[in-house]
Amino acid sequence: MKTQKIKATYRNGVIEPLDRIDLPEGQELEVEFSVLQKMPRELSRAEKKELIQRMSGSMKGTWGSTVEEIDAYIKSERQSWDREF
Repeated sequence: MKTQKIKATYRNGVIEPLDRIDLPEGQELEVEFSVLQKMPRELSRAEKKELIQRMSGSMKGTWGSTVEEIDAYIKSERQSWDREF
């Protein structure tokens, strides 16, 4: 039995391959899948500025008040998540 590993998405009850699959039309398959963790996307500079304005309450000073300060805070937090204990 030939096996092949591909990435796919699940939408509206259908598994949609993200990679090309070279199979004859109508070929039956046995599918085993793993759910992949979705990576967060990077916010745009405009989205960051909007977020700063919306955080004008108690959280504003926690992370900083400029895009650069918040980016530095996020970077340091991500580094702390990646370290081994």
